[in-house]
Amino acid sequence: MSKRITLISLLEKEELKKVETLMSVIKEKTCKVPYGIEDEKREEIDNLPYHFTIFATKKENEEKMLAIAKTINRTEIQLKVDDIKISEASQDSYCLYLSIEENQAIKELQRVFYQEFPKEKYDPDNFIFHMTLQIDKGYEKILTLKNTLKQNFKPFSLTFSRLALFDYPGEMIEIINFNKKGEKVWKS
Repeated sequence: MSKRITLISLLEKEELKKVETLMSVIKEKTCKVPYGIEDEKREEIDNLPYHFTIFATKKENEEKMLAIAKTINRTEIQLKVDDIKISEASQDSYCLYLSIEENQAIKELQRVFYQEFPKEKYDPDNFIFHMTLQIDKGYEKILTLKNTLKQNFKPFSLTFSRLALFDYPGEMIEIINFNKKGEKVWKS
């Protein structure tokens, strides 16, 4: 069993298809799992869908994370994917990712969890929201993938109204729908 849990945006099939269509020009298998987590099995344990990480914490915080997530009171969060970028990642690797325009709604969502479990890495004022597409130790490989994706890239929007809590790496624990009964608390 995992020692960590991660809370992610859970995209509907129609939204996920936008990312999959972009990625369809890449003919090789990609992997979103960082190095340092069962490196020899990275591709096998890459079971999270394309997503934006909202928060990650110790497994012992699972019940509290779920309780907080179930109180989210809004209809949806809309993000504008504006670029494809590369950053350095752990274990001398590189991360190819989709970046988004500045978005207060996702920051405020993250802030709810950050206030309960303050960790510098997930401080919404400093966190770079991104959707990982590929992690690899070969910079040239990542650069080639980026250039291939950029050939036909146009900014697009993604909307989500659900979260999913996962053991990381591991299985899904629970899907959490935003409480749509209340007023929209944060404006996109």
